[in-house]
Amino acid sequence: MVFFCPILAWPPRVLVVEDESIIALATTANLKRMGCEVIGTAATGQQAVDYALHKRPDVVLMDIMLEGTMDGIEAASRIREQNPDLPIIYCTAYTDAGTRGLAASTNPKAFMGKPIDYGALKHIIDDLQ
Repeated sequence: MVFFCPILAWPPRVLVVEDESIIALATTANLKRMGCEVIGTAATGQQAVDYALHKRPDVVLMDIMLEGTMDGIEAASRIREQNPDLPIIYCTAYTDAGTRGLAASTNPKAFMGKPIDYGALKHIIDDLQ
């Protein structure tokens, strides 16, 4: 889905953590339309941790189910150890109460279900400035 909207008031650097390549491509395209700089896409938790450390994003969009042994909640926890103030926004199909409770332990800025509502995501990112 392509989202059309005015660009963000600030140009955040965003790390997209998503193991489904089609979703990662659509998310990247929509973030760029919002005026974001997508600094990378990670398909595994370890890639997400490494990119967050070395590429220094302003925002992380985090899926929960990822390739490999580390899920998005564990990756977010490790990212928090390195950068406690980095905003993390979960974008996941797993929205049950148990998963939301586990994710809440990482102190996310938001928790969104899939498919992603890009209008709502834009407002969340705008409010981070």
